Amino acid sequence: MDKKLLRKELLAVRQEIAATRPEAAKELARNIVGWLEANPQFSSVGLYYPIQSEPDLMEALGAWQSEKPGRMLALPVVMKGKMGYYQWTPGVEMVESGFHIMVPKEKIPVVPQVLLAPCIGFSDIGCRLGYGAGWFDRTLPTIKPAPVTVAVSYEACNATGRLEAEPHDILLQWIATERDVRPAAKL
Repeated sequence: MDKKLLRKELLAVRQEIAATRPEAAKELARNIVGWLEANPQFSSVGLYYPIQSEPDLMEALGAWQSEKPGRMLALPVVMKGKMGYYQWTPGVEMVESGFHIMVPKEKIPVVPQVLLAPCIGFSDIGCRLGYGAGWFDRTLPTIKPAPVTVAVSYEACNATGRLEAEPHDILLQWIATERDVRPAAKL
Protein backbone atom coordinates (compact mmCIF):
# COMPACT_ATOMS: atom_id res chain seq x y z
CA MET A 1 0.00 0.00 0.00
CA ASP A 2 1.10 3.55 -0.68
CA LYS A 3 2.57 5.09 2.50
CA LYS A 4 0.66 8.36 2.02
CA LEU A 5 -2.66 6.52 1.88
CA LEU A 6 -1.72 4.28 4.81
CA ARG A 7 -0.64 7.32 6.82
CA LYS A 8 -3.98 9.04 6.14
CA GLU A 9 -5.96 5.92 7.06
CA LEU A 10 -4.06 5.27 10.29
CA LEU A 11 -4.16 8.93 11.35
CA ALA A 12 -7.96 8.67 11.13
CA VAL A 13 -7.86 5.48 13.25
CA ARG A 14 -5.65 7.19 15.84
CA GLN A 15 -7.90 10.27 15.94
CA GLU A 16 -10.94 8.05 16.45
CA ILE A 17 -9.25 6.23 19.35
CA ALA A 18 -8.20 9.52 20.94
CA ALA A 19 -11.75 10.88 20.63
CA THR A 20 -13.68 7.80 21.74
CA ARG A 21 -11.28 5.86 24.00
CA PRO A 22 -9.20 8.33 26.02
CA GLU A 23 -8.44 5.54 28.49
CA ALA A 24 -6.34 3.82 25.78
CA ALA A 25 -3.61 6.48 26.10
CA LYS A 26 -3.61 6.06 29.88
CA GLU A 27 -3.30 2.27 29.52
CA LEU A 28 -0.43 2.74 27.08
CA ALA A 29 1.33 5.13 29.46
CA ARG A 30 0.87 2.68 32.37
CA ASN A 31 2.37 -0.10 30.25
CA ILE A 32 5.44 2.00 29.44
CA VAL A 33 5.92 2.99 33.08
CA GLY A 34 5.56 -0.67 34.09
CA TRP A 35 8.17 -1.65 31.50
CA LEU A 36 10.53 1.05 32.78
CA GLU A 37 10.01 -0.13 36.37
CA ALA A 38 10.85 -3.69 35.25
CA ASN A 39 14.04 -2.36 33.61
CA PRO A 40 15.64 -0.19 36.31
CA GLN A 41 18.89 0.05 34.32
CA PHE A 42 17.17 2.76 32.27
CA SER A 43 17.23 6.16 33.96
CA SER A 44 17.01 8.54 30.98
CA VAL A 45 14.11 8.49 28.55
CA GLY A 46 13.51 10.50 25.41
CA LEU A 47 9.80 11.05 24.94
CA TYR A 48 7.84 13.47 22.75
CA TYR A 49 5.45 16.38 23.08
CA PRO A 50 2.15 14.92 21.78
CA ILE A 51 0.65 16.38 18.62
CA GLN A 52 -2.09 15.25 16.22
CA SER A 53 -3.74 12.77 18.62
CA GLU A 54 -0.47 11.06 19.65
CA PRO A 55 -0.79 9.25 22.99
CA ASP A 56 0.15 11.66 25.79
CA LEU A 57 2.79 10.09 28.04
CA MET A 58 4.02 13.26 29.71
CA GLU A 59 2.05 13.11 32.97
CA ALA A 60 2.76 9.42 33.60
CA LEU A 61 6.45 9.72 32.76
CA GLY A 62 6.74 12.92 34.77
CA ALA A 63 5.44 10.97 37.78
CA TRP A 64 7.89 8.11 37.01
CA GLN A 65 10.75 10.59 36.87
CA SER A 66 9.85 12.26 40.16
CA GLU A 67 9.74 8.95 42.06
CA LYS A 68 13.49 8.38 42.04
CA PRO A 69 16.47 10.76 42.00
CA GLY A 70 18.62 10.47 38.89
CA ARG A 71 15.82 9.75 36.47
CA MET A 72 15.80 12.07 33.49
CA LEU A 73 13.35 12.88 30.71
CA ALA A 74 14.12 14.64 27.44
CA LEU A 75 12.15 16.03 24.52
CA PRO A 76 13.29 16.23 20.91
CA VAL A 77 14.23 19.66 19.61
CA VAL A 78 15.16 20.48 16.02
CA MET A 79 17.80 23.19 15.73
CA LYS A 80 19.84 24.06 12.64
CA GLY A 81 18.49 21.06 10.74
CA LYS A 82 19.41 18.51 13.42
CA MET A 83 17.31 16.86 16.11
CA GLY A 84 18.66 16.47 19.63
CA TYR A 85 17.18 15.65 23.03
CA TYR A 86 16.96 18.21 25.81
CA GLN A 87 16.02 17.83 29.46
CA TRP A 88 12.37 18.20 30.38
CA THR A 89 10.64 18.04 33.74
CA PRO A 90 7.02 18.82 34.54
CA GLY A 91 6.60 22.54 35.06
CA VAL A 92 9.71 23.58 33.11
CA GLU A 93 9.24 26.66 30.93
CA MET A 94 8.31 25.70 27.36
CA VAL A 95 8.38 27.64 24.10
CA GLU A 96 6.91 26.90 20.69
CA SER A 97 9.38 25.57 18.14
CA GLY A 98 9.44 26.31 14.43
CA PHE A 99 7.38 23.15 13.95
CA HIS A 100 4.65 24.47 16.31
CA ILE A 101 5.65 21.90 18.95
CA MET A 102 6.38 22.89 22.52
CA VAL A 103 10.02 22.42 23.58
CA PRO A 104 12.01 23.25 26.73
CA LYS A 105 13.15 26.88 26.73
CA GLU A 106 16.44 26.00 28.40
CA LYS A 107 18.45 23.58 26.25
CA ILE A 108 20.23 21.05 28.50
CA PRO A 109 21.38 18.15 26.27
CA VAL A 110 20.53 14.59 27.32
CA VAL A 111 21.59 11.29 25.78
CA PRO A 112 18.52 9.09 26.32
CA GLN A 113 19.00 5.41 27.14
CA VAL A 114 15.46 4.74 25.90
CA LEU A 115 13.84 6.54 23.00
CA LEU A 116 10.04 6.52 22.76
CA ALA A 117 9.06 7.19 19.14
CA PRO A 118 5.45 8.09 18.37
CA CYS A 119 4.09 6.18 15.38
CA ILE A 120 1.16 6.68 13.09
CA GLY A 121 1.52 2.98 12.33
CA PHE A 122 3.95 0.15 13.01
CA SER A 123 4.64 -3.44 12.07
CA ASP A 124 5.48 -6.42 14.26
CA ILE A 125 9.15 -6.22 13.19
CA GLY A 126 9.41 -2.63 14.48
CA CYS A 127 8.96 -0.73 11.22
CA ARG A 128 7.66 2.74 12.10
CA LEU A 129 5.35 4.89 10.01
CA GLY A 130 5.80 8.51 11.04
CA TYR A 131 4.89 11.77 9.37
CA GLY A 132 7.39 11.18 6.56
CA ALA A 133 10.08 13.75 7.35
CA GLY A 134 12.64 11.13 8.46
CA TRP A 135 13.77 12.86 11.66
CA PHE A 136 13.98 9.68 13.72
CA ASP A 137 15.76 7.67 11.01
CA ARG A 138 18.37 10.42 10.61
CA THR A 139 18.78 11.08 14.33
CA LEU A 140 19.01 7.54 15.74
CA PRO A 141 22.45 6.76 14.24
CA THR A 142 23.86 9.95 15.78
CA ILE A 143 22.94 9.09 19.39
CA LYS A 144 25.87 7.43 21.18
CA PRO A 145 25.58 5.13 22.94
CA ALA A 146 22.64 3.89 20.91
CA PRO A 147 19.36 4.01 22.85
CA VAL A 148 16.84 1.22 23.19
CA THR A 149 14.06 2.19 20.77
CA VAL A 150 10.34 1.82 21.44
CA ALA A 151 7.54 2.35 18.91
CA VAL A 152 4.57 4.01 20.66
CA SER A 153 1.15 3.57 19.07
CA TYR A 154 -2.29 2.06 19.47
CA GLU A 155 -2.84 -1.62 18.73
CA ALA A 156 -5.36 -0.74 16.00
CA CYS A 157 -2.51 1.00 14.12
CA ASN A 158 -0.59 -2.26 13.66
CA ALA A 159 -0.01 -2.30 9.90
CA THR A 160 1.84 -5.62 9.69
CA GLY A 161 1.48 -6.95 6.15
CA ARG A 162 0.81 -3.45 4.81
CA LEU A 163 3.88 -1.57 6.01
CA GLU A 164 7.23 -2.67 4.66
CA ALA A 165 10.62 -1.36 5.73
CA GLU A 166 12.50 0.65 3.14
CA PRO A 167 16.33 0.69 3.00
CA HIS A 168 16.56 3.95 5.01
CA ASP A 169 14.16 2.78 7.75
CA ILE A 170 15.61 1.89 11.14
CA LEU A 171 13.62 -0.87 12.82
CA LEU A 172 12.66 -0.18 16.42
CA GLN A 173 13.40 -2.80 19.08
CA TRP A 174 10.23 -2.67 21.17
CA ILE A 175 6.55 -1.94 20.57
CA ALA A 176 4.36 -0.24 23.20
CA THR A 177 0.59 -0.15 22.86
CA GLU A 178 -2.38 -0.06 25.21
CA ARG A 179 -2.21 -3.88 25.18
CA ASP A 180 1.42 -4.36 26.24
CA VAL A 181 5.09 -3.56 25.71
CA ARG A 182 6.72 -6.32 23.67
CA PRO A 183 9.92 -6.91 21.75
CA ALA A 184 9.68 -6.42 18.02
CA ALA A 185 9.75 -9.71 16.11
CA LYS A 186 13.09 -10.77 14.71
CA LEU A 187 13.44 -10.86 10.94
